[in-house]
Amino acid sequence: MNEKVTKFQKLLKQEDFVKHFSTRGEITILFESLEEDEIDYLNQMNTVFVRLRSPASKTVLNNLDTTKDYLTLISIDQDYHGKLLPEEIVALLLHEIGHVLDNESTYPTYLDGEYIADAFANSKGFGKFIITSLEKGLKNNWYGFSEGDCKLRISAIRNNPVKTYGEDEL
Repeated sequence: MNEKVTKFQKLLKQEDFVKHFSTRGEITILFESLEEDEIDYLNQMNTVFVRLRSPASKTVLNNLDTTKDYLTLISIDQDYHGKLLPEEIVALLLHEIGHVLDNESTYPTYLDGEYIADAFANSKGFGKFIITSLEKGLKNNWYGFSEGDCKLRISAIRNNPVKTYGEDEL
């Protein structure tokens, strides 16, 4: 097994996450989208991906590094699994990874952090899927999807297009 795979697997401490998000290939797509140095940083930040179920759920995490005084959780609600395409799930995970990689710097506004996290997902070719997930959130009135904020984020992504994952051209 190559080193990048071994490092990536350290981020997957919840068996339910692996089982649930392997069915449509989300974990494989996410792995292929990340560089080894990004995976290294996520491990350095003691990051773990977890699957949650609304409105509340019990989560068991195995083999945690207890030498660190913090744990960085990147969570996703499994109830959105059937409502979002695999690429949209990966886009959301990449967006959250963008927050971790940016090290939660202080920004003048909430949206500044969202723009940076969106830009990371966009740089990986998933901007289109951030847009479609934001549009679905607005259409379905999902909690936390403000029309004004979503429209600004969509505009920012559209103004900085990159090659989309799975396509040769935009």
